Amino acid sequence: MVHELIWVITESPDGSHQIAREAAKKLGGQVLDVPRGLYQAWNAGIGATTGDFIYISTVGDTIETEGLATLHRTLEETGADLVFSTPLIYPPSPKNRKNTRHWPVFRFASLLDSFAGRKIPGRVASLVQVLAGASGLTGSAASCLFRASVLKSRPFPINHHHYGDTAWLFQYLPEISLAYCPLPLARFVIHGTEIRRVVNKKSIYNMILFLAERFPEPEQKLIRDLVESSRKLDALRDPHPRFGWWWMPSSWKARWKRNAAQRSLLKGVSSTCF
Repeated sequence: MVHELIWVITESPDGSHQIAREAAKKLGGQVLDVPRGLYQAWNAGIGATTGDFIYISTVGDTIETEGLATLHRTLEETGADLVFSTPLIYPPSPKNRKNTRHWPVFRFASLLDSFAGRKIPGRVASLVQVLAGASGLTGSAASCLFRASVLKSRPFPINHHHYGDTAWLFQYLPEISLAYCPLPLARFVIHGTEIRRVVNKKSIYNMILFLAERFPEPEQKLIRDLVESSRKLDALRDPHPRFGWWWMPSSWKARWKRNAAQRSLLKGVSSTCF
């Protein structure tokens, strides 16, 4: 029921590449064998597509045809470049729910619900992404549908560890439009929770400041305050909290400044919604 099915297969220590090859034999579709690297693989698959819309699914993620049709209908009705929805976290264990509750799609659910079925103003989307940091506003790619023209001209960055899709949003949010569907339509499988995820905070802060340049000066200053105070707290607490850091007046001052900037930015977002 889709225009085409493309399998992008990379060697994997868990044997999933073998399962993918067997599935491809039964289900059909074009097979691309590429070197390891998640976002390199995504870019290879995107480059091979010929349709007008692109849906990306990694190992274990599933969506019913009705769900895909809902995402497509939302894109057509809103004219947006990308539509995202609330993912179903699997397995639905307390641990997995705890590990994903910081995702913007859950953390800012009430805010996003106010834009259900329509475009999110660019200012709102960008401010939420600033507040989200290393977590991508759109959540799992398995719960998104893209216009092919948007992805083909904007490849995913490959030098941002596991959050290349977040880096993609920071880079291109000023250029694209997003729509939101509040219905949980796609299942996202949590893999490798025992693997330590690397986040380059310096890179994240630089991306936040890059996006800040798109805002008027009052909001730019708030974002700069947010980054500056966060960096000060990192110096005290990373990679492990320095003994007695909570007794230092400078640490509480930085914490207060960071939280105040977050509250002011969130207030600015909320004023746009209601």
